[in-house]
Amino acid sequence: MKRLAILLLAALLQACGGGGGDTAPPPTAEACTVANQRQSLRDFMQEQYYWYADMPVPDERAATMDAYFQSMLVRPLDRFSYSQRTEDYRQVFTEGRRVGYGYTLAWADMARTQLRVRNVEPLSPAARAGLARGDRIQSIDGYAPADIAAGLLPAVTTPGVPRTFNVVTAAGQWKLLTAASEEYLLSPVAATKVFEVPGPAGGARVGYLAYHQFVTYSRERLRAAFVEFAQAGVGELILDLRYNGGGSVNVSRELASLVGGAATASKLYAFLRFNDKQAGSTQRLLFDMPDATAGTALGDGLRRVFVITGGGTASASELVINGLQPFVDVVLVGEPTYGKPYGFVPYELCGTTYQAVQFETLNADGVGGFTSGFPPTCAVADDLDHQLGDPQEARTRTALNYVSTGSCGAPAALRAPKPLPPETIGDPWPRGMFVE
Repeated sequence: MKRLAILLLAALLQACGGGGGDTAPPPTAEACTVANQRQSLRDFMQEQYYWYADMPVPDERAATMDAYFQSMLVRPLDRFSYSQRTEDYRQVFTEGRRVGYGYTLAWADMARTQLRVRNVEPLSPAARAGLARGDRIQSIDGYAPADIAAGLLPAVTTPGVPRTFNVVTAAGQWKLLTAASEEYLLSPVAATKVFEVPGPAGGARVGYLAYHQFVTYSRERLRAAFVEFAQAGVGELILDLRYNGGGSVNVSRELASLVGGAATASKLYAFLRFNDKQAGSTQRLLFDMPDATAGTALGDGLRRVFVITGGGTASASELVINGLQPFVDVVLVGEPTYGKPYGFVPYELCGTTYQAVQFETLNADGVGGFTSGFPPTCAVADDLDHQLGDPQEARTRTALNYVSTGSCGAPAALRAPKPLPPETIGDPWPRGMFVE
């Protein structure tokens, strides 16, 4: 047990940016035998897993380490824990890189006849090839939409693999586009805008920020966005988290602090509750005070924030919503969020990083347990006919209308029966929340 505690401490230090990081020696061949890996993982789960008391007996017949890990999870309660290659984990969350094409797809209708491009990473090969949000997929490498949805399109994890897209643009133009997979930089801050809208007090300047991943390397760009908003005299903010599946707890706290400003400084942002064996690991996270000298403070802080949400809004994104609600009027526009009030401390073992639920988050009012997600104040379907940040995009337009009128009132088309939430096809962002 003492050996396990030392190993877990090392893992926690590494997750916090200390404890040796990449300078630690690689595990020995003996340590990485299947038997030893299973023992280490089993010990870890017995000590750290949030629901360890209800954990089933692991399946010794499991063919892989991931299958062995999955056999220990408490179902159906735990739909969150997962594992991935450590190299992939570090590549995305530490270095901000990914190998692929840089796009995601979604069904745009209940009948599942229209497969459309949902999002394109700005610095990706798909973007350079001309693929854009809203494009209608006719085929990819000859695979029809139904085949793509069935998972028949081969996955690509290496650079240099060409792919051909047969699409119809939003303007009705047919295009044949070709892109090759490559390692590209992710763009967590996908778009920033400042709008001027009429309002009951004579008008308002509204900042818009589309933010896709809570990762450490995005901090500088986040601060730059708030400098831009402060210089523009922004008094209202639209925070677009519809495609943000989570990430770093500390980065989420930084974003929430930038929103709340002086009104939330030094107040409780989140309480991280671990299992009863790890009571000493419990953490109280406070809001920070935005650096006024760096120009990031929006006056005394915002009294209201609009958050655009969808089924992919999860984990650290929901933590921002929950953490701000005791102090700021949070108006949700879109669809219900995913519902993940839990997080991880990444555990690395022989080239695999295990993300097993280890803690639950609660806000200053003691509210947590939002496993059904947060319902929207204004229910609006995703609008794939417009780009993110376009004031005519349905969810953005609804938020701007709320600023002007104080209500969700929207054009008649938005009050029509809403289609099923688009289902992401391909490589969705993991819905994770972890402490560094």
